[in-house]
Amino acid sequence: MNNYFKNKRGSGLANSWRSFVLIMGLGFIVAGCIEPYEADIEEEVKVLSIEGSLIKGDDIQRVVVSRTTTLSYQQFLPLRGCQVLVIDDQGNEFVYDENFDGTYTLAIPDDQLIFGRSYQLRVRLPDGEEYISSLETLKSGAEVDSVYYDIENQVDRFTGEDLLGLQFYIDLKAADSISRYYRWKLTETYEYTASAPVSYYFEDPGLEPIILENASEVFRCWKTNNLPTLFLSSTANLTVNEKKKIPLHYVSTISDRLKIKYSVFVEQFTLSENAYNYWLNSKVSTQESGGLYTQQPGTPISNMRNPNDSTEIVVGFFWTSHKTKQRLFVPRIMDLPVIGEVCELAEFNITDHGEGPFPRYIYEDQVRGQILTGSPFCFICTLKGGSTDKPDFWE
Repeated sequence: MNNYFKNKRGSGLANSWRSFVLIMGLGFIVAGCIEPYEADIEEEVKVLSIEGSLIKGDDIQRVVVSRTTTLSYQQFLPLRGCQVLVIDDQGNEFVYDENFDGTYTLAIPDDQLIFGRSYQLRVRLPDGEEYISSLETLKSGAEVDSVYYDIENQVDRFTGEDLLGLQFYIDLKAADSISRYYRWKLTETYEYTASAPVSYYFEDPGLEPIILENASEVFRCWKTNNLPTLFLSSTANLTVNEKKKIPLHYVSTISDRLKIKYSVFVEQFTLSENAYNYWLNSKVSTQESGGLYTQQPGTPISNMRNPNDSTEIVVGFFWTSHKTKQRLFVPRIMDLPVIGEVCELAEFNITDHGEGPFPRYIYEDQVRGQILTGSPFCFICTLKGGSTDKPDFWE
């Protein structure tokens, strides 16, 4: 295998990316009997984890190489200085650059990723050990059929509280020749405002009013979140490659997300059967099992191996996919009572507020003739994690 690791560079792209960590490890579980499991945590075994994908429709391809510790100390230990490449069944090589610790990236033009070709990930560690994936065939995918929502009541699984909100769904309609295994990745964006605009603020106990230069700019924000839930579905047991009303995520009215405008961006991935089983086991172990101690660890599902040591356990997976996408906007639904996050404002008085904390933000309600104050979170929308920069795609 040494001849595959040549001293040449691929066209990398220095682009920040939040590391995908610890979705794997010895916590991967093969479905089986559910029994209490007492873990032996006296010895920490560092297991190699290799996560990679080759997705037609993505600008940047990524591979993450790390060591992961077991059970008692779950750490992401990136492996630097690896040689990473993908090779197809025609002998074409794609050499990755180390973008940052343990993450290797490469910009591959879409026209160089060919449907029907098989691809293999190869990784050489700094100590010379080499690892390869199985050959994964890139198959064409189906366009996203439709994304929509229903107003539904649900019960909070943790608190038992009755909720009202929007349940999002997706329909799947694909040719029978296309894969019957699917995964969806969701990203939400919503517009929100502070509870009140800033009329002025006090910087110290001198209580000299100061006008905030960008008061209007910190009143309205947009926030984007990558939803961590794994959304999976299969039509393998159906006569046609179609499925209606596949449940996605739920957004309750006890949130600022539905107050003004909400958007969900759906990315649809076709999977091989092995990749589907990998993500399904990941979902069971991380989202549905209740923790590492509820099921006994079994043999990890992985298509990565050390060709020189068949006994070595390697976790992670290399998968190929064709990505399609769709964005849905949801304007404020006037018939849906949105409670949102409550921010209490009180009338300003010297006794309660004159000594700070500072800065002390003030809103003059001209209609009611009140001078109101409260937590900075009531006035500065960015303190809730959003940005004042309006997204380019926002309608």
